[in-house]
Amino acid sequence: MVAPIRRSSIVIGKVIGGATVASFQGVIVICLAGFVGVPYKPLMIIGIFILQLLLAFAITAFGVMIAVRIKQMQSFMGVMQMIVMPMFFISGALFPVAGLPGWLAVLNRLDPLTYAVDPMRRLVFNNLTISPQARAVLDPGVTWFGWHVPALLEAGMIVALGLIMLGIAIWEFSTTE
Repeated sequence: MVAPIRRSSIVIGKVIGGATVASFQGVIVICLAGFVGVPYKPLMIIGIFILQLLLAFAITAFGVMIAVRIKQMQSFMGVMQMIVMPMFFISGALFPVAGLPGWLAVLNRLDPLTYAVDPMRRLVFNNLTISPQARAVLDPGVTWFGWHVPALLEAGMIVALGLIMLGIAIWEFSTTE
């Protein structure tokens, strides 16, 4: 708190550092993709890496935003698990979202992680040779009242959410004593 730098620099540094670590962890997953039949195509890998970087930035900004308010490390871990794990499961990262019950489909559309998972899923499925029926089930895309949300809009939403949460974290950190 007495460092000769602005408090916002501390928050931005924590977010960028956390996003960098998370992105490198994502590179490990990308390297393992070939073992499950995903081709190593440069444009796909670059696209997935960029989306992972945006997601890592947003999630890290979210974590810092929460951490500013919490005084004990154990409480932070519990709160993050209680919030992030349901978001992860609802996002469709582990299962296809086609055919979800109505209430779960609503939660899926409200979940910010959905908008990072969907463009990654699109990139991968655009580079796989599968039947149209299988693609419809495994990669239905995110729709709002029947309109397919474009991948760039989804990525933009992740960036916007990350910047909003970063702004809140900077504001909270600047006002704490």
